[in-house]
Amino acid sequence: MVVSQRELNGDHWADWLASDCPALLVRGGLSAVLGAGHPARRTPAGHTVHETVPAEFASAVRGFLDSL
Repeated sequence: MVVSQRELNGDHWADWLASDCPALLVRGGLSAVLGAGHPARRTPAGHTVHETVPAEFASAVRGFLDSL
């Protein structure tokens, strides 16, 4: 688990941008895990957006899936 977590840390933005697969990036505006400069829209939630604001999270996921 420690090794797995270590691999998650770092700047992987270039990997995201290199993909042509549609992706939804969800970040709560109060999260300390993902830098605030990445997503354009923010919701006042902590890192666990799906728990903090479940209706807003579900709406964002639904909207993304409907756009595919």
